[in-house]
Amino acid sequence: MKLSRRDLLKLHNGMTMLEGRQFSVKFSYFIAKNKVKLADEIAALNEARQASEEYRQYDLERAKMAQEYADKNEDGTAKIHENSFVITARAEEFQTDLAELRENNKDIIEEYESKMKEFEELLNGEVDFDGAKIDFKDIPSTIEPALLEVLILADLIIEEDA
Repeated sequence: MKLSRRDLLKLHNGMTMLEGRQFSVKFSYFIAKNKVKLADEIAALNEARQASEEYRQYDLERAKMAQEYADKNEDGTAKIHENSFVITARAEEFQTDLAELRENNKDIIEEYESKMKEFEELLNGEVDFDGAKIDFKDIPSTIEPALLEVLILADLIIEEDA
């Protein structure tokens, strides 16, 4: 069956989220067999989205800068709201220094953005995936709807009335 790489990634991520949970041997085998079948494609996708060492250094420097300029809690740690540093007191100074950092790393940032655009195009491409199937009755009742949706999309469920 043809699936987009984006859907393959969703399938893999959904199956990975099940790790460590107890299921029947049949369902566990189904998950393991499909993860093995997905392994090469997932490895290639992970390689394709890997940031260069130069970009990782830039991003680390940017994060350190944000932490330095962030407002502080009473214990001296940086304030964080919704996974972002809160920067109000020194916002103008931060923006100036961030603009300089971005300008100094312009080529690295452009290269990374180009790579991410190519990665998005790669995700939209389709591949053949002939995954192991499972009977609907063997799917645990605790399965998340999002994973069930991907299993249906990938045509991995054998329905009882079929």
